[in-house]
Amino acid sequence: MISPDLAEALRRVETVFGGMTAKPGDGCLYCYGDEELALLAVPRAPLSDAFVRIAFHEVPSHFVDHPAVLRRLLPPFLAYVADGRFDGMGYLPTGLGRTAWQEWPREQADAVRGFLDVWWRETLRVPDPPYGVQAVFELCSDMYGSVTPLLDHWASRRPGGVEDRHLAARAESWIDDLLSDDASLIAPWAAAPDARGPVAELQAWLVEQAPSRLAGHPLLARKVALLALPPEERWIAYSEMVAETS
Repeated sequence: MISPDLAEALRRVETVFGGMTAKPGDGCLYCYGDEELALLAVPRAPLSDAFVRIAFHEVPSHFVDHPAVLRRLLPPFLAYVADGRFDGMGYLPTGLGRTAWQEWPREQADAVRGFLDVWWRETLRVPDPPYGVQAVFELCSDMYGSVTPLLDHWASRRPGGVEDRHLAARAESWIDDLLSDDASLIAPWAAAPDARGPVAELQAWLVEQAPSRLAGHPLLARKVALLALPPEERWIAYSEMVAETS
């Protein structure tokens, strides 16, 4: 069941993007049929879940006006996600992450940001979110093109809540990759050669947040603290820690 806050975020997306269209001739006819593409030019025409999922993740070269197609697809795609019907979690990168949507008109950018903020907040506040924290983290960070908004919300929560239980689970899963400066299992988009920033940001954020948020996980907190060391010192200290705890 969709919460009132998420329903309101969806209504805002529908209000802003619901009447938008894209030219049917813009699409790749090798991947899509004429009838499917023609629906993009019809405001609010129903689109199949399969078409929405695939087209939303398509590379920009498949459409002459890729941002227009994304704007047309946003209301059905985000409704698809919010309803729990999306069976493509982990299917990345998204088309939205390949656009500079933050530079769209303010009303449009605010509607996208509002949905992502609410969806991430509600994912963290429940013990067993429908899609799981990792999948939502990956999808949201891909669409944002950044981990910053997600980490900022985590940091804003009072220590000791369910958000910290999720953080402990994610840190446990991520720590070996972070110690290796590898982001491929954290957020696949962040593993690109030019995306060193998100890895360093997450490492520094965990070093800062770990003392108050991983208090019930002393060994994990010690591992996270190693992220503050230069890479050449990190694994020496890690080996010593493993030998000590063994």
